[in-house]
Amino acid sequence: MTVPTSSTSSRTPIGKYLVRAAVRLGRLVRSLETTVLQSSLLASVPLKFRQIGVQIFKLIFVLAVASFALTLAIGMIALWTIAALPIGAPDDEPDVFEMSHPRHRFKYPEMYDDHGSLR
Repeated sequence: MTVPTSSTSSRTPIGKYLVRAAVRLGRLVRSLETTVLQSSLLASVPLKFRQIGVQIFKLIFVLAVASFALTLAIGMIALWTIAALPIGAPDDEPDVFEMSHPRHRFKYPEMYDDHGSLR
């Protein structure tokens, strides 16, 4: 059982733009690679070494882009984490009805007698 596909694309305009940009970038990289491999300046270097050099250059470029993207992702996660933290300092002082709090008798001494018992 197959589902018929529609004639309209389900991609968003941004997705279409990104796909076109990726295709153009791929074509540009392929043309640059061809230019480098057929360069007259590098004619003295054997073709196999030129191919290896181009592959190493592409690998280094991809690793640089990936490390930059990873750094941005970690930075965004750190910003979101900081934004999720409470703004004010935690209120460590007891309320008047929190008699079991260890600092209650120091904050409300009028509620205690001379021996430290509640009145």
